[in-house]
Amino acid sequence: MRRARIVVFAASAAALLVAAAPARGQSAAADRSRVTELVAQLAAPSREQRLAAQEALLTLSADDARQLEDVAAPPGFEARTALEYVRTHRPAPVVSVTVAAGPYKVGSDVGRDRNPERTITLAAFTIDDCEVTCFDYWRFVRATGAAAPPGWVDGRYPYGGERVPVGNASPAEAKRFAEWVGGRLPTSDEWEVAATGGTGKAFPWNESFFPQLANFMGGELVEVRSEPQDRSPFGGYDFCASLCEWVVLPNGTIAPRGGSFSSVQFLYLRLTRGPDESVRDRRPTIGLRVCDRKR
Repeated sequence: MRRARIVVFAASAAALLVAAAPARGQSAAADRSRVTELVAQLAAPSREQRLAAQEALLTLSADDARQLEDVAAPPGFEARTALEYVRTHRPAPVVSVTVAAGPYKVGSDVGRDRNPERTITLAAFTIDDCEVTCFDYWRFVRATGAAAPPGWVDGRYPYGGERVPVGNASPAEAKRFAEWVGGRLPTSDEWEVAATGGTGKAFPWNESFFPQLANFMGGELVEVRSEPQDRSPFGGYDFCASLCEWVVLPNGTIAPRGGSFSSVQFLYLRLTRGPDESVRDRRPTIGLRVCDRKR
């Protein structure tokens, strides 16, 4: 009897595997069909259709994106160029890091930081490991009708800017973007803890030397995650340089923290330096990252 039961169970399991195989194959075929349709849409007569196809192709998962290598190119020079652009300009994936609940040290005894040293207690939260990119913000602009940052042409970021952090978003626009992805802007204390690990260190590196960061001291914006020396203990990038970032103050107002590519002194890169409460308007040197993002 026991042997008969084993045989029956094995036969049932085999039947399930056989039944599941076509389903997986059908799913893969459906995914490929969708990719093929999107590629064909790159040659659509409507600009909006072409943009929608390009956006969808740029957001494909890594597995689906592999199909772009052997899919047939659509007719027409512009469509073929658009396909090549998609193949070579994959945007940076959105990644969140977790900051555990607990007590953390913030501030410093350096008067110029304008941020007295103290110990705080935070609830657990997640935060983007890098600043919001132009591509991520472009999707927000297209979906909501929000105004594109000054300097964008036809509502689109500069060529090849998928992985470049977005600047020139006002505090209200930054807050609206964070809510659009199901999250929020970090508080000033959350931002500092995510940047320093709650250690009170002013920089991610040893303070006896300063690395040559491409996105600092009159440099230029580089792609997110390009500076491994500008990385926090929790795994977040670009808190020191790149762009200043909007944070929420205890009174609910929004102000920028951190240094930027245009900073000319290491003083402005200090992670323990308090927010600049005098700034309330959009600037090319101010970007954002999101806490507790849901999508």
